[in-house]
Amino acid sequence: MDEKSAQVFLPSRERCFERLRLARFGETVTCVHCGSNEVVKRGTTGKDAQQYWCKACETYFNDLTDTIFGHHRFELEEMFYTVKEMRSEPTAQIARDLDRDYEAVLNFVHQVQETSGDIDEFELSEVCEADEIYVTAGEKGRENEDESPRERGLKKGTRRLRG
Repeated sequence: MDEKSAQVFLPSRERCFERLRLARFGETVTCVHCGSNEVVKRGTTGKDAQQYWCKACETYFNDLTDTIFGHHRFELEEMFYTVKEMRSEPTAQIARDLDRDYEAVLNFVHQVQETSGDIDEFELSEVCEADEIYVTAGEKGRENEDESPRERGLKKGTRRLRG
């Protein structure tokens, strides 16, 4: 990370992994492939994720396997920051805060939104924003389709100009 992203408060990598493990596995780590709890720790990956080996299906997996955090070049702390801030900050601001490419941050935000779109129930709270909308007057004063619509404020009859 460079000087700009150091100005932003990022959670510690260890804390991110703790939160991810707790949310994903709870108190007992289970195999992501077969669901067995016969799991043994086997070192860490290049991204410092805890690696596991399942005795039941004899496969390896880690904390990031099958998650949205698994195949990104962003640091885990940056992804946690993005997920937290995307609720209240524009994507462009997050990209500036992290000194990252806007398109890369936007793609990650879209991936998070698509993944969280699978949630069936959610509740809106705090501030809810809506975009502006312009509703046209439409066919005001139009009685049948053969006539053209009247101008606003004019009567159906003719008007006479005074002298």
